[in-house]
Amino acid sequence: MREASTNDQFQLSGAWNFRDVGGARTADGLEVRRGLLYRSSELTRLDARGHEELTRLDVKQVFDLRGETEIERSGTDRVPDSVRVHNVPYDNHKGERAPHESRITASEDAQLDYMMRAYTSYASLEGARIAIRRVVTALGTGEGPVLVHCAAGKDRAGWTIATVLRAAGVEDAHILADYLRSNAAVDSLRAHMQARVAAREGSAPIELSDALLGVTERYYRHGLEAVEQVHGSFDGYLDAIGIDGDDLLRLRSTLLVGA
Repeated sequence: MREASTNDQFQLSGAWNFRDVGGARTADGLEVRRGLLYRSSELTRLDARGHEELTRLDVKQVFDLRGETEIERSGTDRVPDSVRVHNVPYDNHKGERAPHESRITASEDAQLDYMMRAYTSYASLEGARIAIRRVVTALGTGEGPVLVHCAAGKDRAGWTIATVLRAAGVEDAHILADYLRSNAAVDSLRAHMQARVAAREGSAPIELSDALLGVTERYYRHGLEAVEQVHGSFDGYLDAIGIDGDDLLRLRSTLLVGA
């Protein structure tokens, strides 16, 4: 297994918000193995250099959290033939859009409210539980390296990665730091969204707020509060997902390494 040469978010040509999650630390001094767990935006526009990079990183499996409607609208992942893609949608309702696409013309307060409700839903969505369990199983059984993505790579992918890291015992500060790194990709997402809206509606570029395009600690904490309210504790959430003690031991043995 090859390690990523850098955690640069923009090294995957044709995508954005890409990074290796490796390096995050646990309270007992272990750290997430580099070159095993990646996250990114959608992979619908990967070019030849992007393919070469996935091949170099030896990515074996991709978990696409987008719904069928999103895939119909934006396209399927364009990855090397050696990569297996699993579609594990958080929400597969017809017409469902990514959180950052759903309220682009609303007021900033309405956008913020929508994002908070989106994170509340993650604690209860069956699709989210299935996706997280699939990622944990793939990592725990040595089927990586694994890449997890949604549309922008910040909300659904962010929640999935945060849950996996918390299950592995990574310290909260390191989980939050990785989650917030998606804000470095806001400009790339804004350009992508403006081009998409212009192509669809033939209109001038629209103003898109950071409330939709970025992430905040408030979103992250709100999701954790919802977990407490719905499941009583994070351990209760893992039980609802279907992750037991043996699963956690396998996850930690493969994902973590001595610092």
